[in-house]
Amino acid sequence: MAFLDMAAELSQAIPGMSRIYAKTLINRAWRVVRDSTLWSFQLKIGSFSTPGIVYAGTVTTPSLPSPPIIIGDAAATAAWAAITFPFITQYQFRVGNYSIYNILKYDTVTYAPFAALTLDRPFVDPVLGTSNNAYQILQAYYPAPSKTFKRWLSVQDVVNGYGLGIWTSRRDVNWADPMRQILTDPVVIFGIGQDTRPLSATPGWQMYEMWPTPTSQISYMTYYVDRGADLVLNQDQLPEPITEDLVLTKARVYSYEWAESRKDVMAAKGSGANYSVLWKEAEAAFLARLKMLRITDKDNVDAFMSQMQSSQAGFAVNPWYNSSTSRAGMGWPVGLY
Repeated sequence: MAFLDMAAELSQAIPGMSRIYAKTLINRAWRVVRDSTLWSFQLKIGSFSTPGIVYAGTVTTPSLPSPPIIIGDAAATAAWAAITFPFITQYQFRVGNYSIYNILKYDTVTYAPFAALTLDRPFVDPVLGTSNNAYQILQAYYPAPSKTFKRWLSVQDVVNGYGLGIWTSRRDVNWADPMRQILTDPVVIFGIGQDTRPLSATPGWQMYEMWPTPTSQISYMTYYVDRGADLVLNQDQLPEPITEDLVLTKARVYSYEWAESRKDVMAAKGSGANYSVLWKEAEAAFLARLKMLRITDKDNVDAFMSQMQSSQAGFAVNPWYNSSTSRAGMGWPVGLY
């Protein structure tokens, strides 16, 4: 059943309710369903890759902290022009082993024939206002696979054949390598909050840092949990195994609550329904249907999760992928590994 049809059914059941508000209540109910348990439709498989490090040439830093504009020499300008994927504004910039900055803007016009980079905050490192500085352009931070991403189940390095730790905290990494001086293949991935970069293509998405900071091209296979998106378009439909009956039953709970708060208006329209009773009955029906659907979907969740078990019974490992057994381990939070 399409989103528009669900809204029509709900609005027709309650006198005076518009289809626009019915859509709001349906999405409110849909969010409750999504967060009530782990559904099979929320289990995803994905992949991403890390780019190589760029360090050709030298740069001139600004004489004042702001505006934070970095100008490259001829060699750096040529190296930056060769960056094709991801786009350079997805990378981070640093001089030596100092602070890591996000690159907000890539300018090839203002300082032509040289290129310039605008950073996300004032440049305050000790090399302020100097030239011929060695630098690094690399990607240390990565957006989650989607805006509705919840958590990793496993992140596997399919080039070197091991899994990244997904339970390590940022505090642990800060203790081990506060200056991010270790540059090699990553061993852990951890959250660093939402993407707040101006002009970002993924605003509000969860951001992750890989440590040690990657410097070479590596491909990763991922297993993760995605909450799922709201219904937006009229033709949008619920994913399997979620039924329209389940979501509409919960939406009726909200609609009866709304109608109960408007008893005087409902009476004027000739409605004699006892919405407080219908409200309780709908909530009980929703919980019963939710329980049955969770039982039905459990086999699908278990089938997906069977890929996440350790290939050796009784042996706890970090998330890793074994190509010979086609299995991945969930891992455990022990230190940084």
